[in-house]
Amino acid sequence: MTIDPINDEILRIKRELAAQFGNDLEKIVADIKSRERNTITLPARKYDPQSVAPTTRQPKLVSSDVSAPTVP
Repeated sequence: MTIDPINDEILRIKRELAAQFGNDLEKIVADIKSRERNTITLPARKYDPQSVAPTTRQPKLVSSDVSAPTVP
């Protein structure tokens, strides 16, 4: 079995939060809902194509022949 540090950290945080609320699911859900009410929603930013730097990469051409693999 492989060790996944990201998964281990998520499980550790989950266990700490569960212990903080005495493993009471109703208290955990109430806390999550109270945090949702305290979030800020920012207005969407408009896309300005002039402000985006032009790309220097050329698009790859795709072969219509799917039987032979292409080598870059």
